Amino acid sequence: MEPKQLREAERAFKYFDLYGSMRGHKIIVEDMARMEAYHSAIFKNKSEMIADKVILDVGTGTGVLAVWAAKAGAKRVYAVDASNAAQLARRLVQSSNLSDVVTIIHSKIEEVEIPEPVDVIVSEWMGCFLLKESMFDSVAYARDKWLKPGGLMLPSRATILLGLYAPGNDSDRTNVVKLKLEKEIAEWKETVSNLQSLDVDYSGFTDELVQDLSDYFLKNNIRVNYLSPNNLASTPQKVLEFDCATVDPTTLVQFSQDFNYSISKHAEITGFLGWFTTDFPNGVVLDTGPGPTYNHWGQYLYPLQESFKVAPGDQVLGTITVGRYPDEPRFNIIEFKYQVGKVPEHTALFNMGNVQHLDEGSKTLLH
Repeated sequence: MEPKQLREAERAFKYFDLYGSMRGHKIIVEDMARMEAYHSAIFKNKSEMIADKVILDVGTGTGVLAVWAAKAGAKRVYAVDASNAAQLARRLVQSSNLSDVVTIIHSKIEEVEIPEPVDVIVSEWMGCFLLKESMFDSVAYARDKWLKPGGLMLPSRATILLGLYAPGNDSDRTNVVKLKLEKEIAEWKETVSNLQSLDVDYSGFTDELVQDLSDYFLKNNIRVNYLSPNNLASTPQKVLEFDCATVDPTTLVQFSQDFNYSISKHAEITGFLGWFTTDFPNGVVLDTGPGPTYNHWGQYLYPLQESFKVAPGDQVLGTITVGRYPDEPRFNIIEFKYQVGKVPEHTALFNMGNVQHLDEGSKTLLH
């Protein structure tokens, strides 16, 4: 292989390896908001959508969506997964006595042949802030190759929403990383002092290290849960919405959207908050936004290095740009340009990759 191909193969292996064991799927299966939404999406009006239909499950994981489709009366279910989770799916299918209906295929969807067109594609492809991991590319590939004209996509629509995070009486979740940053800097300064007693001076590295630490802690998102909608300074806005049956996946590689928030209260904005919803053809909605219900995606909080105060009637204008890393398409880069009224524009850039800060209200992520 050429060096670039080797890097791509290595990255693909690491990505699929994340989902190859039950340890990797535990947090997903424990997400009852996710599980209940898909269960309702499959079983509500099942005779119209699923019964006697041929189903394709893209990225089946442990196989639960394929099993549910079979139990809802599907004629045949093809369940495809590129990771070793395919073995877990086989076990679930066998223990559910559905091997005569469900066929598990251990392969990338781009490298497999499905023997017939399908009536329905079901997939839980969503990543954090919807598009992290770029799995929808594979779903769209399957859609264009095997879905019958007029066939159904589950989910059928997807939306990214963005709000202005303004903590009230609750603790400010952006303090999670700010306090960690302060602690790291204080520890370094203590180390510099201690080492001076050993006749070596590292003080000349302090400014560089502080910048590196600030980039690490303040240019990566914080995954949060259990936020109240009252922590938003105004009505959230849609920054992306698409029909899963028709969208061209290349339009999701990079996009920009303007926003204009009309402030409804006195508040201090300490970050942007993003989440997503997905809609199913039978009216079921999976909403990962602020509220009392846990979901493993959570909301994504982008902390601003400098907060700003707003009052009722103020306008916060700006643009969000979402793109992919050039060398790692499963990770994202998020840029915010924003201003209050006519003050100078600010820019905040965030890396949505391996680094993911968690606040104490979120269950632990294993990867």
